[in-house]
Amino acid sequence: MKKILLILIIALTANSSHAQFLFRISGNGLAEPSYLLGTIHPLSASLLDSIPEYQEAEAQCQQMYIEYLPPKNNLQETMKRSFRPKQEQQKVKYPDGKNIFDVIDKESAEILKVKFKEIMPINLDDPTWKEMWNWTPSSFQEFLFGPIMREYLKKNQKKIPMDFELMQKAKARGWQVGGLDGENLLAQDIIKPLMQTSQTIEEQADSLMAFLKNYDERKQILMERVEGTDGYLDEICNYWITGDYDSFATFYLPETNQPILKDRNEKWLPKILTAMSEKPTMFVFGSGHLVGKEGIISKLREAGYKVEQIKKRY
Repeated sequence: MKKILLILIIALTANSSHAQFLFRISGNGLAEPSYLLGTIHPLSASLLDSIPEYQEAEAQCQQMYIEYLPPKNNLQETMKRSFRPKQEQQKVKYPDGKNIFDVIDKESAEILKVKFKEIMPINLDDPTWKEMWNWTPSSFQEFLFGPIMREYLKKNQKKIPMDFELMQKAKARGWQVGGLDGENLLAQDIIKPLMQTSQTIEEQADSLMAFLKNYDERKQILMERVEGTDGYLDEICNYWITGDYDSFATFYLPETNQPILKDRNEKWLPKILTAMSEKPTMFVFGSGHLVGKEGIISKLREAGYKVEQIKKRY
């Protein structure tokens, strides 16, 4: 984190040609422009206080839409319930007389047992828990991913994301605030689809084995990103602070090859178009949703709108 702070201090004093990832949306019949702010969630909204271009854009708007509204219930409890495998959600079953230990190798079976003892703790060799042997490989993988995600969220919840800070300020001004995804995004739009797989048992087993053999490494990488010790967060924060969207887009593009981003962008677009037609709107969401041919910027341009990054004045 010290490194991130140093970058922020240096970058804030440096010249840049653009006002961070702030874009104006105009044309195609809009009476007044709307604005789009791509964020890096861990950064503080206070950084925008020293950016007059953002303040001016915000003053022209009358409502705000962010990615999703904060869940009304406890987020970690939502995660806990959502990662509980349910047999009725599975589309595939084992052949008669088969179970998890018939489709994974001995090495993976031992790793699976060790992880369950660490996390739950449950001894899968105990006949009391034999019913769990009928869980499909994907259910085991989803269940074991749950604790990693909960730890990630627990550490991230120590900070208020920029999006939520801006939402609170918008509400204080009396604006209408909406969520492009609604509420409880993680439970409704991410976790549930993961628990409904059309993979064969054999394909699920291969995925589970790869997951188990790299479990600790994957957990470490994710936690390092939260803590900013892997350099990843430093780099994307620097791009945002300096307004270097093009470099960010090149750097981030490989990460956008996820169906979940494409699906969410497609779902958001009609809501964005409707909101802009009603009144000038400030849209605030993660910068990853801007990038690439499936990104919101490309989709808006395809729909006939002019989308331009706002430049700083000197």
